[in-house]
Amino acid sequence: MAHEFVVNLKEGIDIQQFFIVRQVEERLTRKGEPYLAMVLADKSGAIPCKVWSNVRQEFPGSFQTGDYVGVVGRVESYNGELQLNIKKIWTLEQILQVKKEAKDFDASLLHACTAYDRQQMWGELEDLVQEHLTGPLRDLVQRLMSDHAEAWQAAPAARHNHHAYFGGLLEHTWFVGRLAQQVAAFYPDINRELALAGAILHDIGKLKELAKPHSPEYTTVGQLLGHIVLGLEMIRQTATAIEFPDPELLLQLEHIIISHHGYQEFGSPTPPKTREALMVYFLDDLDAKLKMFEQHLKADTSERRFTAYHRLLQRELYKAIEEPGEHAEEQEMGDIN
Repeated sequence: MAHEFVVNLKEGIDIQQFFIVRQVEERLTRKGEPYLAMVLADKSGAIPCKVWSNVRQEFPGSFQTGDYVGVVGRVESYNGELQLNIKKIWTLEQILQVKKEAKDFDASLLHACTAYDRQQMWGELEDLVQEHLTGPLRDLVQRLMSDHAEAWQAAPAARHNHHAYFGGLLEHTWFVGRLAQQVAAFYPDINRELALAGAILHDIGKLKELAKPHSPEYTTVGQLLGHIVLGLEMIRQTATAIEFPDPELLLQLEHIIISHHGYQEFGSPTPPKTREALMVYFLDDLDAKLKMFEQHLKADTSERRFTAYHRLLQRELYKAIEEPGEHAEEQEMGDIN
């Protein structure tokens, strides 16, 4: 069968194709029977899946995050969301052991990647730093970008939810950095250099929090410390290495990093207490939320006016679908005029 991209899947479709495993977890039903809860993905999106105990018994195997798997299943709807009920499942390795080849396997169909040119984004970030930062802030940001250039251009910005794909962190940083440079120009009391440096570095800890760019998962240190603490640590270590001369300026930059989630319940140990920190928090949240809107709208292929409920955004999204003939009267009036 031809590959059906996740974004085009609809209830009732039978599929037989390859995916990449984004998440996998052993769970128990209410009756105590074991099953696998998985998230499978291709480059267009991801879909939750269930592998029930009878299927597990027939198709045993150890499935890990990042594995390529061939599946046979049917798309179903549960609580208003699509999921895949798997009837057969093999790892790519299992298939190759039996058949010696997998003609329909194409990794390029499975790896989600930023739609923007990574070299261009990186070059524009370097230009922002060179043209708009000076002194120790420029030295610090340039050193961190130089030390982590390769990883930064490949890393995802999250395990899921937003920019959770190859190059996603660079894309997110590129947007937030440019937004900071533009928005700060409207507010004369904001330290534009500090705001720009904070915007570029706010998520740098994700380089150590996440691994496997094509199938993001948390590292041990990422699970235990989180990217906010890791980012603070990376900045402090580099500041020490270059003998950063202004403790007060460094403290304000560190405050941007630890407060950029806005509230304690969202992971920041303190809320933003400077103009620059407040601005970076809102711009970071804006770009993340707009990306979630984009992804959810693309994933909902129904003809309804509103999408299915998005749990994290806590709302349904309006799609503004134009009904046939909706503007017929306006067109007729336009023709008359």
